Amino acid sequence: MRKNRKKGNPAVKKWANRLSFYIALIVFIVLFTGLAGGLTLYVNLQREIPTVTDMILYRPAQATIVYDTNNKKITEFFLEKRIPVNLKEIPAYAIDATVALEDQRFRSHWGINLFRIAAALLKDIQAGRIEQGGSTITQQLARNMFLTLDKSIVRKIKEAMISVKLEKNFSKDEILEMYFNQINYGNGAYGIEAASNVYFGKSARELTLAEAALLAGIPNLPEYYNPFRYPDNAKRRQTICLANMLEQGYITQEQYHEAVDSEIELKEKKKEDIPGKYFVEEVRKQVISRFGYDALYRGGLKIYTTLNIEMQKQAEEITERQLRRYEVRYDEVEMTKEDYDSLSKEERDEMTVIPYLQSATIIIDNNTGGVKALVGGRDFEDSEYNRVYQAPRQPGSIFKIFLFAAAIENGMNPADIIMDTPVVLDDGTDEPYKPHNYDETFMGPIPLRTALSKSRNVTAVRLIQNIGPETVVQFARKLGISTKLIPVFSLALGSCEVTLFEMTRAFSIFPNYGVMKNISMIMYIEDSEGNIVYKPRNINKRVLDDDDAYIVTNMLETVAEEGTGSSMKWLGIKANAGGKTGTTDDYSNAWFVGFTKDITCGVW
Repeated sequence: MRKNRKKGNPAVKKWANRLSFYIALIVFIVLFTGLAGGLTLYVNLQREIPTVTDMILYRPAQATIVYDTNNKKITEFFLEKRIPVNLKEIPAYAIDATVALEDQRFRSHWGINLFRIAAALLKDIQAGRIEQGGSTITQQLARNMFLTLDKSIVRKIKEAMISVKLEKNFSKDEILEMYFNQINYGNGAYGIEAASNVYFGKSARELTLAEAALLAGIPNLPEYYNPFRYPDNAKRRQTICLANMLEQGYITQEQYHEAVDSEIELKEKKKEDIPGKYFVEEVRKQVISRFGYDALYRGGLKIYTTLNIEMQKQAEEITERQLRRYEVRYDEVEMTKEDYDSLSKEERDEMTVIPYLQSATIIIDNNTGGVKALVGGRDFEDSEYNRVYQAPRQPGSIFKIFLFAAAIENGMNPADIIMDTPVVLDDGTDEPYKPHNYDETFMGPIPLRTALSKSRNVTAVRLIQNIGPETVVQFARKLGISTKLIPVFSLALGSCEVTLFEMTRAFSIFPNYGVMKNISMIMYIEDSEGNIVYKPRNINKRVLDDDDAYIVTNMLETVAEEGTGSSMKWLGIKANAGGKTGTTDDYSNAWFVGFTKDITCGVW
């Protein structure tokens, strides 16, 4: 007898088969989409990450160094202070300290340490955000070389891709060398050599074990482990580093205890006292104008300037000493620099002008045209306004040099007689022009040489009346004066404004026998490879006949010998020198420009 078998419901079976198909299809679509998306993301990111060529040609930002004329370092320009160093120059224990603390499996992994990533991922999940790093040394290098510090998934993927590429194309030692030259150690120091200089005042080659362990701990959180500000934090991190080194066999128990117990002496952190800040600022602007901002602050240039540091320091010291004397001597001085410095920052910020006495100085090498020293003001921190280049002022009697030199060029000689007697002129205004001498006396008929050496105003006005104000304007233009000059009789007494730079450059033409030099502040510039990339053209332009230049030079030497500049001898200046003084009627501007055969110095 047959048993009846119960057949399943065909509709249910058909529905189950269809459901299985749809589930399989969905799984396939999800997997395919994920794979395609992942592949697309990989391809797109591959285009965004650096190529092997980019990695080979990569050069980290380097500081630009500025030198004086004797190759003494003046200052540096940098965003990242970095001094490149070879791996073989770094002590072995400094390398071991970093590996022991940052990446114990560095020698064996392929750029990514999956165990560290897994541990870090668990902590991130527990925290609910990305906060625990699992980066290897290679990943840190990749991030610092080519990426930002944002904590995003895309950035982490890029970081991993770059790390793998670095490991594939560079040896472990090459990666370490790049790391030790790239990583941020805080306080503006990038790379271990710069860090060793900043924190200990010495080269990385001279690091002790204790110092190396301290440095190894900083890059993780440069501000938090800053030994200048948080020495306890830095010490704890150093101790962890040394414990890791002991555990991994890099050092012995004795070395560990000796390093932990050693007292580390940090380099005293003080504000850099840069000589010639106004000079340096002019150089900075010139280099940016020619090469751009990145070249100056990242390009590792070497700028060899014309500045003489010792001469610059003396110019600054003399300026400050003399102005302090004037502040004590004259009751008209309403506020001294000492008074100003005692004010609060808020009180100083409320002032629209710097109220204390100012001065400016420029010294030019007659032979080369190089600026040997430059004082653009009394304190660069208070005012960056450069009074050598940017401040047109009435020159007073010092402008007479253009008048008398123009007269010589137009056929007169120092022995020609000119009258120092009262004169009344019509200068086109409602009131007649009645010039007077500073001592309110008259000397009668005197030689041209005496008129200049004694700086007689009336003779100067008579002289400009004879040769014409337009002649004087044209002559001043020929000698490099570019500020606005009005052809009037009072021009002879310095009624139009000029800059100290223009006046000093013009005076340097006389001891140079009528030749105008190209005034420069830079001798030459080298790139980071030592190639000369800039050298100013040495332009010598004759603007005055050499015989006329000699005569004017001789007349200016008379000014220094027996005229208004004779105080030079009282000050002990024994060199054969010439020069001219100038003072405006209200005594708000006092000038002197003098020269020897080697230098010309202008002071306002």
